[in-house]
Amino acid sequence: MTTFDQELTGRYVAAGGDRPDLDARRVARPVFVRDTIRTLYNADKKFGIDPADNGSLAELVDAAEEHLEHIANDVSQRSVMASPTTGGDTT
Repeated sequence: MTTFDQELTGRYVAAGGDRPDLDARRVARPVFVRDTIRTLYNADKKFGIDPADNGSLAELVDAAEEHLEHIANDVSQRSVMASPTTGGDTT
């Protein structure tokens, strides 16, 4: 089980979960969830489990993608609104 935990932790880190920036971590979580659920769904299909039986997994992938899009938009809007000033007049 430790190897599986290490692999999941590695995927989370690869998604940006270990970055000090809060926005990067906010994006990393839904990326990790989306990719994990998609992996489960694709594995089920590969091993012959009827995709119709996996409707809930497909819905979870869709929900994770929607959540990721929402978080990414929120993060990008906040970074635009909080862009650093130049410290002086630019005109």
